[in-house]
Amino acid sequence: MNGAKHRIALGLTCFLMVCLTVIYPFLLYTPNAFVTRWREWYIETAMGTMTHQWLATWFIPSDIIEEVMSKRYVMNQKQSGVFSSWFDELELEEPAEGTPKEQFYHIFSELDRDSFEAFLRDNPEYIADGYDHIDIDLIGDDMTRKNYDTGIRTTQGDTVLAINAEHGIMIVEIVGEDSLGMEYAGKLALCKQPKNVFVGTCEGLFEYGSYVTEMVDRYDAKLGINASGFADYEGNGTGGLPYGFLKSEGEELQPAVAGGWKIIGFDEKDHLQIGEFTDTSAFRDAVEFHPALIINGENLVAGSGLNDQQPRTAIGQKEDGTVLMLVVDGRQFHSFGISIERCAEIMERYQAYQASMLDGGSSSVMVYDGREITSPTTLSQNPEGRYLPDAFLVR
Repeated sequence: MNGAKHRIALGLTCFLMVCLTVIYPFLLYTPNAFVTRWREWYIETAMGTMTHQWLATWFIPSDIIEEVMSKRYVMNQKQSGVFSSWFDELELEEPAEGTPKEQFYHIFSELDRDSFEAFLRDNPEYIADGYDHIDIDLIGDDMTRKNYDTGIRTTQGDTVLAINAEHGIMIVEIVGEDSLGMEYAGKLALCKQPKNVFVGTCEGLFEYGSYVTEMVDRYDAKLGINASGFADYEGNGTGGLPYGFLKSEGEELQPAVAGGWKIIGFDEKDHLQIGEFTDTSAFRDAVEFHPALIINGENLVAGSGLNDQQPRTAIGQKEDGTVLMLVVDGRQFHSFGISIERCAEIMERYQAYQASMLDGGSSSVMVYDGREITSPTTLSQNPEGRYLPDAFLVR
């Protein structure tokens, strides 16, 4: 019996020695393209969140980490000094003439008309009160569900999950594979009334945070996504202390930190402005985060080589005024997460003229009609996500 135990111990020792002397150096230093892509993905993903950086720093040499992360430095340099620039007025999708039906299709221009008309033929109850009162919600209560088959598509080919004509909101399912073939799933909200998009704050601002569902309820909003980051000292933050600039409904609550971070928010003309602004008087609602994705129609992260997959939240705006709110789940079996590059590609596909990342990770969540419709990833597996200081809301 003792001999068997010794043989097992010897076998394990030999296996560990092989791992340390052969496999470990190979994985760290081989130029093999396949291994290199996965090594860089692992380092970028681990270093992309403060709470998981130890997964890389504990056993990967700092020079290798710095070489991989240098791509992020290059991306940040490319964004230095870039600001949003708009024409005087947005070309809002609000036709003055035409039937309610034609106005509806003009406003929701991304909606594939043939698929929607086929849906309405099978479900005429949704237009019983007319096109201007359409209220469709096919999302359900399972936040991890994906690959819906509602029969309604956008002109971009994505599945439509909800349409509310009164609030000017359409919600679309976003699914796909990132650069290494791992799947992601999330929701994109298209908000047709930019004047109704604003920054709401938690009740205990600067002391304790709130769930996005609570902020949605507090402001009687229809839709909400997480916005800025927050102070989280050693993982013990209460979510109430926002990081960076904060302005809500015309009231400036905290100054900017700058240093590469971007102010992201709406001015009095309902333009989404993104940049390192020194004069913030024109903003009505804004937060601060980074990086920018698209400025004045130019994709600033394309070709950056960053392929780390994380839960992500982003906001953008089309030239016609439509506000795009994107939340993609991550670190879960139904969705591994999405890279910054892919977020920009989705925003481009929906013709974003300006777009930026917001806080991600376990903060990423979208709330619609009073409940979470994405799946936040937290250590406690709390379906409401984390306590946060603020959110972009839609009335």
